[in-house]
Amino acid sequence: MSNWDDSVISFLNQGNYQQVIKIYENIIEETPDEVTNYLYLGLAYFLNQQETEAQSVWLLIFDQAETEQELELWNKQLKQILQKQAQEQTKKENYLLVWDICSLIKEIDPDDLANLLSLLRLSFILNSFNPEFINKWGIIQLLEQDNPQKVDFNFLLIILDLILPIPKKTSVQLAQAILKYTKNDSLVYQKIKSCGNQQVFATIKYPGYAIDLLNICLTVEPENLTIYRDLYGLYLTSQNYPKAQKTALFLKENSLSLAGQSLSNNILFYYYLTIGQWKKVFSIHEQQLHLWEIMINQKDSNPDTWAKDSFIIGLYCLLYMQDDLIKNRYLFNQISKLFYRYNQRSTSSSETYPNKKQINRPLKIGYIGHTLRKHSVGFLCRWLINHHDPDLFDVYIYCTGDNEDDITEKWFKGKAKNFFMGYRNVNLLVSKIKEDEIDILIDLDSISFNITNLVLCQKPAPIQVTWLGLDASGLPTIDYYIADPYVLPDHAEQHYREKIWRLPHTYLAIDGFESATPTRKREDFGLGKDDIIFMNLQNPAKLNPDILKSQLKIVNAVPNGYLFTKIRKDEEALKELVTDIAKSENVPLDKLRFIPSDPSVETHRANLQAIADVILDTYPYNGSTTTLEALWAEIPVVTRVGEQFAARNSYTYMVNAGITEGIAWSEEEYIEWGIKFGTDENLRKEVSWKLKQSKKTSPLWDAKQFTREMEKAYQQMWEIYLRENAS
Repeated sequence: MSNWDDSVISFLNQGNYQQVIKIYENIIEETPDEVTNYLYLGLAYFLNQQETEAQSVWLLIFDQAETEQELELWNKQLKQILQKQAQEQTKKENYLLVWDICSLIKEIDPDDLANLLSLLRLSFILNSFNPEFINKWGIIQLLEQDNPQKVDFNFLLIILDLILPIPKKTSVQLAQAILKYTKNDSLVYQKIKSCGNQQVFATIKYPGYAIDLLNICLTVEPENLTIYRDLYGLYLTSQNYPKAQKTALFLKENSLSLAGQSLSNNILFYYYLTIGQWKKVFSIHEQQLHLWEIMINQKDSNPDTWAKDSFIIGLYCLLYMQDDLIKNRYLFNQISKLFYRYNQRSTSSSETYPNKKQINRPLKIGYIGHTLRKHSVGFLCRWLINHHDPDLFDVYIYCTGDNEDDITEKWFKGKAKNFFMGYRNVNLLVSKIKEDEIDILIDLDSISFNITNLVLCQKPAPIQVTWLGLDASGLPTIDYYIADPYVLPDHAEQHYREKIWRLPHTYLAIDGFESATPTRKREDFGLGKDDIIFMNLQNPAKLNPDILKSQLKIVNAVPNGYLFTKIRKDEEALKELVTDIAKSENVPLDKLRFIPSDPSVETHRANLQAIADVILDTYPYNGSTTTLEALWAEIPVVTRVGEQFAARNSYTYMVNAGITEGIAWSEEEYIEWGIKFGTDENLRKEVSWKLKQSKKTSPLWDAKQFTREMEKAYQQMWEIYLRENAS
């Protein structure tokens, strides 16, 4: 096939298409039988934005075809001319023109797969992508044909990279079609799997999309337990409880190593705990304790790959089940030691750090966690980071996940000298922390997120400290655990692997909470101003049947008392749990109310203040953020104090807010305080007034003073490190 006539090349380069048209009209007058000249004349009109004239020229010549074969040949020639022109215009980045040319090719050959994929790519470049293009153009059907057209493999990868971030059903279908077309090519598979894994930790928005992508992966690796593990979490998040249960059972049945059995058993355990099926929780918990003891005594020479990097997170279920400081700390320390053994990549004792003995420089403090967003830990830790003295401390933040929101932007990105998004990449996070030469690394996650623990196992900073996120993990690479005089009993030190660093007043202080306009009132629930609303704010995992019995006894003893329980997960399972215990305690069911979750945390706080008279805390796992929200809203709280960290959060908050009313040291006291608050309006008013006054002077509400105390602790930790490592 010939190219443009040499006489028009200079005019083409100038974009003088009118002159090109004149030249080709002259050429046609001299050689009227040469079909190619008509094809190029039509293209010249098209480039000159005279599409009607272009179509007329092409139609004129095609009408002269004497046979179907001749017409087919000329169409093929025009298509080739247009394809070559599209390539030339692509080099010049004239993408709108390329779109028009490829659209012409689609009219000539609507089933040209390569051209359709080019159009799809152009729609992204031109910000005009519509998922309907995929179905409308029949791309998936063309890819799935028995003898599909050949398409450049690298171009397919480009399309895959463009389409996978779009959480639509058509994206899933196209990804699956490309995987099938390439005969399950490993690179294509890894891209789909990687996107699915990333979506696992963006489940608040798109759990269904992540589920679909991971189910594609199961067609390639039907026995990959890591995929099933991630699917379980997604099903739970999307409240597809039947599939969550089925997946958890599959994991338990197919786990081979002790670590795998432990993690899969805990996954099933947490499933029942989350939806409040406590009858099954207790038996599975006994199995879990037995498995942990076997792991501790026998070790695990070959733990399942899917489990060895995450079985540590199973420990937090202990906190919901038993307030046994000694036993819990033993299990935390031993299981975390095994986790460290399986996942360490260097020996921390031989780790070297750059020379840190320079004087007159700010300390480099790193905060690491996955909760630096709209999350309880994010809401609470922001005040410390906000109030740091920039002359004395350089703040670095390492996000171990890949989720961020407006809280991330407002409270963390702008407050740190450097904010680093780690995207669950352990090696990248470790390298970055070392590169930044962090002096003290503050762990905000404890055992709640395995990626953070995997980073901490590598000891990237000379001093590592756990604060706020949960009870101490027990990892051998953690040096300190931040506490206060109340949140742990005096004898706790001997049971912790970490050194407990007690701040003088409180291990946490905040400057308050944002609130919205209330959307609920007690009349919505058929109650009047003289009725007493006891609010239970906790998720079903904290609704231990024993504490529920105590709460129901309180409500039953207050004639006009009602128990409100927040619906968090499975509504039917929650109602069954509470009503069954109410029946066993002979509590009239009309004393129960179930309140839906609010659309935002700010609305939740506003509604809490609008309708609640008394907050009934849980045990052995207290509320934390919920207790703080209640105290800030000036609502009395009844809490039962235990031995473990999780059973003493509300206690330290109340003491540091100047409140002793409502603090119970036994089940009997808990019930007594609840009844007192329910029957004594003056007591409620007195405590509310105290809480109002506490905002002016109490340590709990003085985040600036708390920050100074934390900073002093950091400086003392650093002095100890220098002294112990002096050459």
